[in-house]
Amino acid sequence: MNGKLLLFLTALFSISAFGQTKIILDKESEEPVPYVNISVSDEKIEFNADESGHFTLPKTDQSKTVLFSAVGYDTASLKVSDMQDTIYLESKPIALNEVVIGSRKKENSLTIKTKKAKKTWSGSGGGMNGSLLHARYIPFNPEYNTTPYIDKVRLKVDAQKKYTFNIRLCSVKPDGSPGDYLYGENILITVDKKQKYAEVDFSKIPIKIPEEGLFIVVEYLTIKENRLSLTGDNDSYPAHMYGYGPPILCEATEAMEGWSYKNGIWIPNPKTANGYAKMVMEITLTD
Repeated sequence: MNGKLLLFLTALFSISAFGQTKIILDKESEEPVPYVNISVSDEKIEFNADESGHFTLPKTDQSKTVLFSAVGYDTASLKVSDMQDTIYLESKPIALNEVVIGSRKKENSLTIKTKKAKKTWSGSGGGMNGSLLHARYIPFNPEYNTTPYIDKVRLKVDAQKKYTFNIRLCSVKPDGSPGDYLYGENILITVDKKQKYAEVDFSKIPIKIPEEGLFIVVEYLTIKENRLSLTGDNDSYPAHMYGYGPPILCEATEAMEGWSYKNGIWIPNPKTANGYAKMVMEITLTD
């Protein structure tokens, strides 16, 4: 083959693989899947599709594998070289089993507050080549038996502008890491400027804390409106190079309860001189 022609075809393929907008659809309904978490294996590349399922893949090695994760769907993996303009995800029924039972009475309530920590600080948010999914483990306690349902969760935030983020609920794997989703839809939360708390209403979602506990996961969304001021409004960088809010207050404790999702796997937060980092949460339970 002529060398110039080969070079042209290689360049043409590269253009088709990178820089073009692709879309993620539900395989059965062919409806767009919003805010899919997209990560490239062995690379510090993680970002989201937008609310209409569109995304642009940053330039990366053809042999790399791209992971697509969304609430209510099986995680899909594709090599960069095999990616088409349309990616299909297969829906995955959420088996709530013993997690959801009956209806609520809402006659009694119990609030689980964070005990005084050694140190608290404003988290840096997500992105900037880091994780977009941060989880906190919520252990079961027998005193929750009379008020087993999660009614609301409050996260302490440092909102300097309006932000939107997603909440996921996950089961616990035998190794203690986050497992399957316990609720099959996105729970989108918006916080406004100067708001100190983000409140998540679970009153219409009958989720109980099972005996093995569960994880509450914050997913930072890589949309322009969520960019932190330190990365500015410059649009010349790929989505994963920006930082995203809202910053959520974190604390250092003796127990390891915080996890981060990186390169397609959950990793426990490392211990620092002050202890293990986890997000500050206040949880209200009801019957």
